[in-house]
Amino acid sequence: ERMCYARVIPTRDRQEGMAAFIEKRPPRYTGE
Repeated sequence: ERMCYARVIPTRDRQEGMAAFIEKRPPRYTGE
């Protein structure tokens, strides 16, 4: 599932959101 999202929405904020979810922490968005 993560690989599918990476192809569809390749933004740093999306990557940060996914990492934060997996690590069970609040996301630190940068607007990118």
